[in-house]
Amino acid sequence: MAEKQTICPNCASIYKVSVTQLTVAQGMVCCPKCSHDFNALLHLQKTPPIDTNIDHTITYFEEPQDFFFKNKEAEFTIYDIFKRKVENSNIDLKTYLNNLNYFNNEPINVIPSLNLAQGIHKPKQDSSSSKSVLYYAVWSLINLALFNVLLFQIVWFNPKLTDQYPIVNSIFTKTCAILRCDTIDQRYKKVMVQNIKVISLNHQQTQFTGQINNQYSKSLELPILKLTLKDKGNVVNTSIITSDEYLIDSLQGIKRIPQNSPYPFKFVIKQPRNSFDEYEFVIIHP
Repeated sequence: MAEKQTICPNCASIYKVSVTQLTVAQGMVCCPKCSHDFNALLHLQKTPPIDTNIDHTITYFEEPQDFFFKNKEAEFTIYDIFKRKVENSNIDLKTYLNNLNYFNNEPINVIPSLNLAQGIHKPKQDSSSSKSVLYYAVWSLINLALFNVLLFQIVWFNPKLTDQYPIVNSIFTKTCAILRCDTIDQRYKKVMVQNIKVISLNHQQTQFTGQINNQYSKSLELPILKLTLKDKGNVVNTSIITSDEYLIDSLQGIKRIPQNSPYPFKFVIKQPRNSFDEYEFVIIHP
């Protein structure tokens, strides 16, 4: 009895097994067709069944290492699945996964292809769909206008640029005249210096007092005062006084002046009173 027959209880497939194979793993084998584990010793048969509705093709179990023999007491590990093979194939799962690109049977037409210009004759476009010179001219004007708006905003929010660059100040002033917008110089032209009093403190110092009134429709940042002293038409001295220097003590810390709210100021210069006969205040925006 070198060879015997056993039947899979799950799919009724018949296999020829040897005594050596039955002794391995105490007769536990795995059916290659349905992957059902069963004991070949308990399902030995002398002759195959006669039922014609069941496929009785007799096959041979290969060597024990080619199929998944196992012991009931052995623990199943997840790595054992990579050693399993497909029926009638010598490729195991590990080899198949590592070479998956070589087993791609998809038709070549599903892969995107490049539409090369050679040999392709594009249909002629209608004259109505072609872009004319007017199209590009209009879009050029729109882009130029947007660029000018950007430059206008940069100068609007950075008024110091108009002081540094006279050309920018001239262009900005003309643009505001066209758009009827107020420049920062026009705003501060509505700030007035009123009720000025000049007092001689001693032979070296002179005190100026008065009020700053904002007649613009909105509040403005406190301006800078430019004082020019003249004697018989000749400039004697020019002083720049900031808001921290001319505001009285009760108003120190204030940064803006509201509309029609006169702020008193007082400051002292190192210039004798008899050295000048006239003076002039100029409002400078901060």
